[in-house]
Amino acid sequence: MVDTNDDFISCWNEILVPKWNTFRHLLSGNGAVHSETAYDHFEIKPGDKVLDIGCGYGETCLEIAKIVGPEGEVMGLDCTEAFLEIANNERDASGLTNVKFVLGDAMTYELPENYYDVVYSRFGVMFFQNIVLALKNAHKTLKPGGVVCMIVWRTIADNPCWGMAKDIALKHLPPPGDNAQTCGPGPFALADEQTTRAMLNAAGFQDILLFQRNDADVCVGTSMEEAIDFQILVGPSGEIIREAEALGQEKLPHIREEMKNSMAPHEKADGVYLHSSTWFIMARK
Repeated sequence: MVDTNDDFISCWNEILVPKWNTFRHLLSGNGAVHSETAYDHFEIKPGDKVLDIGCGYGETCLEIAKIVGPEGEVMGLDCTEAFLEIANNERDASGLTNVKFVLGDAMTYELPENYYDVVYSRFGVMFFQNIVLALKNAHKTLKPGGVVCMIVWRTIADNPCWGMAKDIALKHLPPPGDNAQTCGPGPFALADEQTTRAMLNAAGFQDILLFQRNDADVCVGTSMEEAIDFQILVGPSGEIIREAEALGQEKLPHIREEMKNSMAPHEKADGVYLHSSTWFIMARK
């Protein structure tokens, strides 16, 4: 059994951080489109103790901190030091005192037993090398009756916001090889409902309360040029181009032109919008 995320953590810290910082307004904004709706379904209450797995820049931690109020508490856990530096600065600027951030791998981090009311994750759990092990750690740290609440991407076919660019890249380039440097199993690792239900069950979550689809158009660029840059540098198409190395650079002008043509019908006055689809998942310990 693989019990470390070390290679994936290196990929996040060494390769992805600069790209995510550049496109944070898109990545965080698109996440918010789904999480703002999900809060209406998830059982987060005033006074709750909440663990946010893969919290990134910590936006969801600050939002949840306002829901749980001063009697509650939120801990954001992430493996990326640069993200947490920003998270700490923004927490301090917010004036919230019931939020803390910790650097660590939620798959192996030693969490207290029977402590949290809620374990939350927006687009975080999918990247763990051993998702069941991460969910077992979440199960351990929940109080009896506590809930895990997750927002995860559905299949790439259901998400043109990622899939359109990937299909174009693969027309010109080979898929990444087995030794490709990657951030983990990938954003679609929990896309299949039955597989995800089985993982939750294996981790100890027998009472699955919610498995709901949510669809929304998201902004992939405030201009056509930014939308193309976003797809070239981030997500499945970005990995294909990066791993193709010299061939990727050679084919890049053709890929950019085809992306422009494909996204043109989706351009609006304030940017380019493509469809996205997620699962809202909640299970009780």
